[in-house]
Amino acid sequence: MFKFVITVFLTLIATVSFAAEDKKVEVDNRPDSYYFRQFQDVFQRIEKDYMQVPNRQEMTDEAINGMLRSLDPYSGYFTDDDLEFFITQTDGEFGGIGVEIIPDNGAVKVITPIDDLPAHKAGIRAGDYIIGVNGQLVSNIGFNKAVKEMRGEPGSKLNLLVVKEDENITKEIELTREIVKIKPIKFDIEEDDNGGVGYIRIVAFNNQTTTELKKAVDEIEKKLQKKKKNLKGIILDVRSNPGGLLDQAVAVCEYFIDHGTIVSIRGRDSANDSVVSAGRFVAKAPNVPTVVLVNSGTASAAEIVAGALQDHKRAIIVGTTSFGKGLVQTFTQISKRAAVKLTTAKYFTPSGRSINGKGIEPDLYIENAKVEFAEKENKEKSFTSSSVKSYLKKYNTEEKSEEKKSDDVKEHSMSDKYKEDYQYARAYDLIRGLSVNYKKN
Repeated sequence: MFKFVITVFLTLIATVSFAAEDKKVEVDNRPDSYYFRQFQDVFQRIEKDYMQVPNRQEMTDEAINGMLRSLDPYSGYFTDDDLEFFITQTDGEFGGIGVEIIPDNGAVKVITPIDDLPAHKAGIRAGDYIIGVNGQLVSNIGFNKAVKEMRGEPGSKLNLLVVKEDENITKEIELTREIVKIKPIKFDIEEDDNGGVGYIRIVAFNNQTTTELKKAVDEIEKKLQKKKKNLKGIILDVRSNPGGLLDQAVAVCEYFIDHGTIVSIRGRDSANDSVVSAGRFVAKAPNVPTVVLVNSGTASAAEIVAGALQDHKRAIIVGTTSFGKGLVQTFTQISKRAAVKLTTAKYFTPSGRSINGKGIEPDLYIENAKVEFAEKENKEKSFTSSSVKSYLKKYNTEEKSEEKKSDDVKEHSMSDKYKEDYQYARAYDLIRGLSVNYKKN
């Protein structure tokens, strides 16, 4: 087994998200010309002495990329196809297999596969390692080439050699690439006799996130109203959400927070620091108990949302500590074929907590677990004394009213999601308890 050391985070379907320690750099007062001269000397020596005529543009691209990568894992240089791919990500539609990855010294570690996309459907899960792509070892071809190999044309086949984390075995998996359109929001309703809890999963923060979130809440309320039921609470799921657009994270926070600071941004020059606040006179989410689910894959914009709702006491955070990527990247196109993404500042929660390298600590730390529920015993037996009495109750008008009373307080009938997702189940139980307290207050 490889000894893996995380060095940089890059995703196939989302923005860069990776936690790292801040570098301490000594102040250097030498003029810029001192460093420009070093680059020029090496460039000229290659031109003069290298065994064949070098590709100047390729040399320059690699030099710029290396310069940016030396700063931190998030800064980078994008050219040609890579630039086009990066731009299309924010629109929520592009070609790929739908998996978030990081390089890990000779292998590719899966952070999370996106729901219902090729990697997820092929059985690839968080924690798996991709060690081969189309018959080539990642350790031989390198991370960047492995990523390009995984993209390809929609409809074409891709072969991956995967080390499964849970089984500790190597599997060869074939996938079919497809046009990936990320639906940023998924939603469902968990109902009982007294009302319903809205479950909303934010998959990613792209251009449609806030609009689709509000539509989901409206749809949940309408469905419950038709059944004459109340909305008892909302579970907001940002587990394994790698982040995305800052303005969408801010808009989501503003939807849930009445007013006040959402996030502060602090950079090298304090004169450029800024604070983003929620406006009072915009549409707001229903004022019901809210739980936010987080895990180690919750990063960047998703952490801004979790941190803001936590500091404003607007939601209870449940799950495990988030990823810890709280840096601002500024994207600047410097030519038709090239752009620079540079880390320019840090994010802080409303209370002043730094997100970077620390993450958001949940209010209730709950690891995911698999719970096996006992199957109900099938009791198709002949009538007994007690069963006869139960049968006769159906025809006793006086006992019908008592039966209805007991129905009003019957236990919640567990959904498949409640049974299969332990963190979700605990969030739902918490909402039920909180909703009772809300009614009393």
